[in-house]
Amino acid sequence: MNNKIYSMIGIANKGGKVAIGYDVTCLNIEKNKSVLVLIAADASEKTKKNILYVCEKHNCKHIEYGEKELLGKCLGRKMVSVLSVNDENIASYLLNNL
Repeated sequence: MNNKIYSMIGIANKGGKVAIGYDVTCLNIEKNKSVLVLIAADASEKTKKNILYVCEKHNCKHIEYGEKELLGKCLGRKMVSVLSVNDENIASYLLNNL
């Protein structure tokens, strides 16, 4: 587990730069607010398939990273399958440190 990544996601969330959950992430992608979409490796196949479809349709970067529980923990939730990073700098930090 890369703690740097999780703590950066936590900081980004506190700064209001993260949208958590499938529906909100889809809205952000459609409104071109989303810079990067993170999909938990253990998210359901249906969730992965649907979010990838939306990402590709709107030409949005996406990566598969982490586990639902760990992503949830750094965001103060139980479990998080999908989240959207809405900040260029944070997104590039995450991509460069994975």
